[in-house]
Amino acid sequence: MKRKNKIAIGASVLAMTAFGGVKAQALSVTDIANVAAPVADEYNLYPSVMIAQGILESANGTSGLANNYNNIFGVKATDSNKVNLLTQEYIDGKSVDVVQPFQVYDSLESSCVAQAKLLRSNFYSGVWRENTNSYQDATAYLQGRYATDPNYANKLNKIIAEYGLTAYDQGSSPAYMQADSAYQNGKMRLSTYKVKAGDNLSTIAAQYGISVNDIVAVNHILDINNIVEGTLLQIPGTETQSQSSTQTTSYKVQSGDTLTSIAAHYGVSVDALMSQNGLSNANNIVVGSSLQISSSQEATSPATQSTSYTVQSGDTLSSIASVYGTTISHIESMNGLSDGNSIYPGQTLNI
Repeated sequence: MKRKNKIAIGASVLAMTAFGGVKAQALSVTDIANVAAPVADEYNLYPSVMIAQGILESANGTSGLANNYNNIFGVKATDSNKVNLLTQEYIDGKSVDVVQPFQVYDSLESSCVAQAKLLRSNFYSGVWRENTNSYQDATAYLQGRYATDPNYANKLNKIIAEYGLTAYDQGSSPAYMQADSAYQNGKMRLSTYKVKAGDNLSTIAAQYGISVNDIVAVNHILDINNIVEGTLLQIPGTETQSQSSTQTTSYKVQSGDTLTSIAAHYGVSVDALMSQNGLSNANNIVVGSSLQISSSQEATSPATQSTSYTVQSGDTLSSIASVYGTTISHIESMNGLSDGNSIYPGQTLNI
């Protein structure tokens, strides 16, 4: 099947060092959503679809095109501000590697605005919110027009379901991303966990009594099936209302430690560690020496947090519970439901 539209592609640009490389810090769901959602709303498009396209086309936020050139949608070059990169194309139904020129943007917002303007052209009228009943209509319309990948719509739908992106279509954000916001604003306590051989996010989440999505949000994980042994994960605890006190801990320096790693583990700054221990050189700590670490502790006073969700076509209580990291019985209790199958598109649920 030949591509009908020459501007955009339907495959993620490969992160090839020889053609541009990848930054050490990949983009996260939050990075993409924070920029794409308001732009999609402004142009009356589905934020969930634009965010999902950004995730898919940027190879889960890791592509060199996205990280180095702010092009998260795999858009081909339309002017001289371009870069040549290796990519995958579907030609006559087969995936092949080719080098193509891609557009370079000065910011993620510029990339999203250009994408929105493209999708508001008459060629893509089938993705406009006023012409569709759900985001699934939009993803189906993109397949064969925006993308040559015969599974493009299914891939987008899976991403939208996995990350609960329909919340953005309702003017909100998924509960687990609200947890990320609570962490960023200093309202959530964290502990650190080092990934061991055989671990997965489900077993780690169960160990701490939290949801997988809570860990995903705080650590900005895009690929939940790929966590690396030895990685340090931040584990969110209970959201609190602050009553601060100071606690001092003694830590014995281990081989391989740095002030940066110790500070990150205890949630303090390197400057604070240096000041408290009379250090003048951050790179000069001695194995076996003891460091005094003072950190602010918050009295735990759990804050109740709830959100609302509008049921989409094809939703079940099981799928909604999975996205929000809760249980079917909790949703039934919150909404006075007696029959797990008695939900309908357009219904608003309290989560």
